[in-house]
Amino acid sequence: MSIHYAEEIIEEIRVSNDIVDVISEYVKLDRKGQYMFGLCPFHKEKTPSFSVTPSRQMFHCYGCGKGGNVFHFVMGVENLDFLESVRLLADRARIQLPEGEGEEEKKRIILKQEVLKINVEAARYFHNILNSKTGDKGKDYLINRKISDNSIRKFGIGYSTEDWDGLYKYLSSKGFDDVSLKESGLIIPNKSGSYFDRFRARVIFPIFDLRGNVIGFGGRVLDNSLPKYMNSPETCVYNKGKSLYALNYAKNSGDKRIIIVEGYMDVISLHQSGIINTVASLGTALTEGQGRILKKYAEEIIISYDADTAGQAATMKGLDLLNEIGCNVKVLSIPEGKDPDEFVKKNGPQAFYKLLENSQSLIEYKIRVLKNEIDMESTEGKIKFLNKTADVLTKVDNRLEREMYIKKLANDYEISEEAIFSEVLKRTRPKTSFKKPVIEHTGFKANKLPGKEDSKLIHLEKMLLVFLSVDNSAYKFIKDKLSIEYFNNENRSIAQIVLDRLDNNKGIVPAELLNAIGNDEANEYVRIIQEECNCEDNKKAILDIYRKIQLFKLEKRQKEILDILSGNNNDVEGDVERLKDELKSILIMKKSI
Repeated sequence: MSIHYAEEIIEEIRVSNDIVDVISEYVKLDRKGQYMFGLCPFHKEKTPSFSVTPSRQMFHCYGCGKGGNVFHFVMGVENLDFLESVRLLADRARIQLPEGEGEEEKKRIILKQEVLKINVEAARYFHNILNSKTGDKGKDYLINRKISDNSIRKFGIGYSTEDWDGLYKYLSSKGFDDVSLKESGLIIPNKSGSYFDRFRARVIFPIFDLRGNVIGFGGRVLDNSLPKYMNSPETCVYNKGKSLYALNYAKNSGDKRIIIVEGYMDVISLHQSGIINTVASLGTALTEGQGRILKKYAEEIIISYDADTAGQAATMKGLDLLNEIGCNVKVLSIPEGKDPDEFVKKNGPQAFYKLLENSQSLIEYKIRVLKNEIDMESTEGKIKFLNKTADVLTKVDNRLEREMYIKKLANDYEISEEAIFSEVLKRTRPKTSFKKPVIEHTGFKANKLPGKEDSKLIHLEKMLLVFLSVDNSAYKFIKDKLSIEYFNNENRSIAQIVLDRLDNNKGIVPAELLNAIGNDEANEYVRIIQEECNCEDNKKAILDIYRKIQLFKLEKRQKEILDILSGNNNDVEGDVERLKDELKSILIMKKSI
């Protein structure tokens, strides 16, 4: 059975989740007057066209046309349905949803809270072991890696002994049941029905979310056994593809750049050296979810992965992904194939900052990789390099930027600008087709689809409903003239909501109106609100829209009558005299409007 929540609950959740705060978790917003602007998360762009209006609690993209309230944003960016977005935002605002039919929903919330408690206790357990005699191996490793006590405390680093079930016994003694412990991912059942610890004989790195909750763990072995690193599995609180190690610190660095490295130790070492705008991706490949989070907190994202084949492949994949979602990305290459941890310890933070300033752009990095892969000494190699480079340059949208790369390439590799430009032009010139166009018969009759005139009327009705939600006080001037039957079928369900709320003196605001509207229709309503409903006199605007609707309906009926009387319409709508009388009435009414 489907679950439905009362309007009051949904509105409480909307009001409790400020749209600027929610969107800021995905998009970096800058204030411009009464609006906030950022790069749209729903399409690729380099110039911000995504706007948020705090006063109206809604968003609108002037580029792709998407818009709505906080529910529509979460639905779009997280790929959720409406009920899922309600649950997510209720959880964010710590609002308890009524269980109703869903005992399962209640269990889900309780289990999530329990797992977070388990993670906190586990983090304390690991950290206490590290600071005890049984944690000497872990402590020696961290000392050898020059990790300070302050860093150990800051990142909550711990150690797990070789015991098979030390953590399990400890957590059980704290009152946690086996179901919750298994869900946490820290405990694994064996064939005999008992449990053992996932992390054993490893240095432990707690993983925090943006609010400081412990959501998972990473563990590193101290010998050459495999796997070298082990992470928590996906749980009800930990999503690897949407988490970044140390982002809870990096987001407050004040730097407009964020550096992505591969490992926990790289992050900790750089933070210890004062380079706190550093995170790790909890795996070799970045995900779109991680990219969108990074896009919010940084104007420039710099990837610094290992120089080996796997690291290079991960770098390329990460660059393309970040570029696709509109991030400004660069690559930091460390000399002699060293990792950031090694480099900063040997050369110091200032030398690292110098490397940052020389980070390569996406295009420069791709061309450098091609150069290293292709034998440039032979003619065949140069031709192959030229063709591959042209493929790369084709993806540069900015014409001036593309020409600068072409000049640099021509100078660096002794290839004429004309040759490079010619190859790029071949790939960017639109292809023409001389095929005869095929006309498909859909089977739909023209009179079944709304024409331009009907669309105009539907649009005017939407404007009227929007203005009434913007200024409820203006309703009294038009109340006696409106009913549900006044509106076209397309607008009646929304009109029913607006008129019912206003008739019962409950009031309604635009963002609340959008709660009842699907994504596609919300885009149109928000566009109207943002672009067509900014008037100094709302009463005058409402009366003017009403007048236009009335005039439109009269003119439409006048045309129908004239078509009948002139014989252009075979429909019979009464005797001729009655139609003539109706026509006279219409002409009189038009003059009075």
